[in-house]
Formats: sequence, structure tokens, C-alpha cells
Amino acid sequence: MAKQAEKVLVVRGNFELLVKLAIWPTVSLALSFIFFREFWASLGTMLSPSWIFGQHHAAPWGILGLCSIWLWLKRKQIRSEIELGQSLVFISLGMALIIGAILMPPSQDFMVFQVLLASLGVFIILFGRGARIPSILLGIYGFAISFPLAIERFAELPYSISAIKSLSWILTGLGYAFQNEGQWLHFTSYSGEPISVTITAACAGPVTMGVFLAIFALMMLDIPLPPKKAAWLFLLGVAGTWLQSVIRLVILMLVGYHWGKEALWTAHFWTIYILFPLWYLLFVYIYFRQQDAKGKGGMDSVDEKGLLSAEIPIP
Repeated sequence: MAKQAEKVLVVRGNFELLVKLAIWPTVSLALSFIFFREFWASLGTMLSPSWIFGQHHAAPWGILGLCSIWLWLKRKQIRSEIELGQSLVFISLGMALIIGAILMPPSQDFMVFQVLLASLGVFIILFGRGARIPSILLGIYGFAISFPLAIERFAELPYSISAIKSLSWILTGLGYAFQNEGQWLHFTSYSGEPISVTITAACAGPVTMGVFLAIFALMMLDIPLPPKKAAWLFLLGVAGTWLQSVIRLVILMLVGYHWGKEALWTAHFWTIYILFPLWYLLFVYIYFRQQDAKGKGGMDSVDEKGLLSAEIPIP
């Protein structure tokens, strides 16, 4: 009888879970259609290659994709943390997030975040502590899209000037003649074409810095390192990400000098998609080398539920 009663409870629990899993996307979609109509009207544009690559919006979608993959790989852990009982605390928190998402000022940069925030609110109401990992991932995504905007608003001049000074030092060392006026650089190309470019904070790489910080957070959540190793790797990553942005500016100026303004803008379009991935592959290699060293030291090198678990064989 006890076993039969236990089976009944398990069946009831699974049924309640399935019902709530059906309610969650239904309510989330309903909220998005009612309160976030602009999101659906703009979704086709935001998913178009001309918007993603032509307007340099690949970074937010890339981070969102990584967070989605990480969420899927952590589904068993999320399932183990789900609470089917209702809690006034979580209901209040979920409602606060939904209301906050609805009341956020309309912005194309945050439309996806608003929809996801409202959906997270519904998830918290239904599943309580099971929303811990989704909340962390949404926070990482939100930080990645907010960081460059915050830099452009609150540290535009210092961020750009720091890159301009480094760029000027390198170009001078290489023997190239140019004039610097604030955020403007003026030079004459090899063919005699006068070229003037303005280097804003956006040119100095806050987007790639935000991407690095977000991916580093994901790596630390999944494959944590000891604090000391994590600290120096973090500093190395920040310095390397900033340096690759400066190197990109150097390449752009050299391309402009040797091949003209049109070539400079062509390089401006593509270099961001080449340099940062190459740098981050190198950083990932260094990170995993430190993880291997940690494992050889007698500690567990990978969380059994992590991205590098037995379920995900690494070639």
C-alpha cells in the first residue's frame, strides 16, 4: 500500500509539473502579445542578417544563444530544484518582475530582455526556487547588453581616449604621421587621400568587453576555478580583450593608409568578427589548461552536471 501511495504521489507530481510547464509558455506568450507587441513587430527585422551583422547586433544574440545552450544542458539540475507548491514570496517576486518588464521604457536594445524578464516572472511564480539558474542566466544576458550602453552613456570620453592614446603610441612607434584632435584622427593615405575618423567609445570595444565578461561568467559558473587563478585569468581576459580592440583600431588605420577610406570601412565591418573570436579561442585554451592543472592537483576538474560532463563527450 505504501509503495502504491508513493507511486500515486509521483504520478500526481509529474502531472502537475506537465500542467505547469504548459501554463508557463502559454501565459508568457499571452503577456508578450498583450504588452510587447512591438517585439513581435520587430522580430523579423532583428533576426535579419542585415540587422545582426550590418548593424553589429550579433553580440546580444550570441550571448543569448550561449545562455540558451547552457540552460538546456542544466535542465536536470533545474528540474531537481523546481518547487511545485505555491509560495507567497515567489508569487510576489514573480509579479514584481512581470510588472517591472511591462513598465520598462521602450527600447530596441532591451525588447528581447523585457519579454524574457516577464517570462522569468511567470516561471518564478510557478516553480519557485527552480528559477535560480534561469535568473542567473538572464542576469548575465542583461549585463552583456547593458554594459556597452552604460559605457557610452557614463564613460564615453575616458573609454575612447584610453584607446586613442594607445593607438597613437603604436602608430607613432610604427612611423606613421597623423594628427589627433580629441576623438578625431586625421591622416593622409599612401595615395594622397585625406582621411578623418572619429573614435568613439563604441569603436573602443565595449561590446566585445561585455561579451567577454558574460562568457567568463558562464565559464566560471560551469567550470569554476580557485579564486586566485580565476582572478588573474579574469584580469588577463580583460586586458587581452581591451588589447585586441586596440589592435583592431591599428589594423583599421593601416588599411586606411595603404588602401584608402573605402577599404577602411570594409575592414571596420569585418574585423570585429575575426579578431575577438580568435582571441577568445586563445583565452579558452588558457582557461582549460588551468582547469587541467587543477584536476591534476587532485580536485574534481569538472562538475558532474557541467557542460563538460560525461553526457557531452569532448573529442
